[in-house]
Amino acid sequence: MRISVKVNPLTDAVKELGLNVTGKTQLYATHEIRRRMTRYMPYRTGTLATKLTAVTSSTTITVNAIYAEWLYNGISSGGPIKYTRTHNPLAGPRWDETMMRHEKEALAAAIKNYAERSGKK
Repeated sequence: MRISVKVNPLTDAVKELGLNVTGKTQLYATHEIRRRMTRYMPYRTGTLATKLTAVTSSTTITVNAIYAEWLYNGISSGGPIKYTRTHNPLAGPRWDETMMRHEKEALAAAIKNYAERSGKK
């Protein structure tokens, strides 16, 4: 007796789970990163972190403010920026990198959970 098993190429599995660059899991991951990094962004009025920050593609988060680069790098023409931490106690420069240092495992678990749930249609 002969048994044949068809194994889909890995690229098919990646697409089915939405893990390709335009897939639903990638888009979920980008939205989740955006949501989580808000806690690390400056938040005096909330405009930068809420209204001026958006997911603009499946792999891009855009902060659309002329002063965003200064806040992101933590340096202005007058030297280091002192962040107000009343609303976001963890606010500071390079908020995406800071979020990853603090929440990498939780983020990975959330993305894995989403991929597993969405793969079981």
